[in-house]
Amino acid sequence: MHHAVSGTEGSAYAAASSFTPRRRLMALVAVALAFVMDLLDTTIVNVAIPSIGSTLGADRAALEWIIAGYATAFAVLLIVGGRLGDSHGYRRMFLSGIALFTLTSMACGLAPDAATLQIARVLQGAAAALMVPQVMALVQVMYPPSQRYKVYTVFGFLGGFSAALGPIVGGLLIDANWFGLGWRLTFLINLPIGVFSLIAGARLLPPGRGVNATPVDLAGAALSVLVLFALLTPLIEGPGRGWPPALLVLLAAVVPLAWATARYLRWRQAAHGDALVPPSLFKLRKVVLGMLCTLCINPVLPGYLLVMTFVLQEGIGLSASQMAYACAPIAFGAMGGITLIGPRLFKLLGVRVMLAGAGVSAASLCLAGWAVHGGVLLPWHLGLAQFGMGLGMGLCGPQLSNATLQDVPMTDAGVAAGMFTAVHQIAAALGVALAGLLLFHGQAPAPAAAARHYAQAYLHVLPLFGCLLAAAAAGTWRLARAMQAAPATHP
Repeated sequence: MHHAVSGTEGSAYAAASSFTPRRRLMALVAVALAFVMDLLDTTIVNVAIPSIGSTLGADRAALEWIIAGYATAFAVLLIVGGRLGDSHGYRRMFLSGIALFTLTSMACGLAPDAATLQIARVLQGAAAALMVPQVMALVQVMYPPSQRYKVYTVFGFLGGFSAALGPIVGGLLIDANWFGLGWRLTFLINLPIGVFSLIAGARLLPPGRGVNATPVDLAGAALSVLVLFALLTPLIEGPGRGWPPALLVLLAAVVPLAWATARYLRWRQAAHGDALVPPSLFKLRKVVLGMLCTLCINPVLPGYLLVMTFVLQEGIGLSASQMAYACAPIAFGAMGGITLIGPRLFKLLGVRVMLAGAGVSAASLCLAGWAVHGGVLLPWHLGLAQFGMGLGMGLCGPQLSNATLQDVPMTDAGVAAGMFTAVHQIAAALGVALAGLLLFHGQAPAPAAAARHYAQAYLHVLPLFGCLLAAAAAGTWRLARAMQAAPATHP
């Protein structure tokens, strides 16, 4: 057992100080299940997209919103969810989030049309934003600093494995078609997991609030919503609508809206000291470079999964379960990069291991193009390319988060971690939007020509991925130099 910190009377820290190791472990299982459920839901929908489109008659913009809407709502509201946990109690917000996530999963699974599914997915992302920040907060509450590293290592493994496992689970569930539910099972599978986590969390998690409760900056959250709405809506809706002037005006509004948001955050911090994101974080060079690298690296895998879903299922004609097997090498590659190869290379190269990750990813993207060239699938080439994509991303992820956050003061640790995760999700939504913008350029193909059409369309998206990885490599080089010039501090 660990002792409550001074000044924590009545807080969640004080409640957790009397936990036995057994109760602490059982409580960890409850929150870890919720963590895995969120990550599975982030990627599981990719393999279901063709089935959803044919069943609900959804157009391509609607299908992109089903993916990007979740990530966008999650990103925008993530820091708000963390602040609500501080002020209203981690257990209370976790239980509220898991209950809402379970209900919105049911709404997704029972959606009668594409519009309902889009709304349900946005609400599901909002529920995840309420639930997920409490997971890491509860780890800090229940475990002393000496034991947290092992717990974070477990979560790192679960994170990489679950995100890559999503398409595999989705494909197997769709083709299993239990009770004739098809793609709906990819959402309804959350119900038993959510109910279990809800019951276990209510019985096992510590009650009480955080030590330093901070008010929620609702105006800052609203401005962030406007910026992302103005950015993503034209990118997703524009190609299908022929780029009407209203969408072009909305896209042009991103720059002044972002400027106004930055000005507001500076004013809020100076006047009240509780801005949604403290502007002082952006004075830390490693934070800025790390966030920029994240915006370049993290769009690649979500965009690639979207593109390959259409190339392999709509074009070449793989079934959902065959698509699941095709995605399995990504999971194995990510696991190898995170747990085996990455830590060893990090000892030799430091943060420059991300350069190796970007290089492996770039080579894998080219190999994937060769594997589907002309609409003819080369299975072994594709398997190697998929493994390389997982490996490349696995080499980048853990090192990037560590390098970005290592100099953040403890007073801002929670909001910085939330901001990093939010940028990760924003990048994923941008990856889907930009890849879809290039993939769906032009007329829909005739069924007989779909394989060749989508294989060719993949080549149109490839330069985007290449530019992103090149920018990430340049940012990584500067980040490595910054880390050499200013070794990690421990404020």
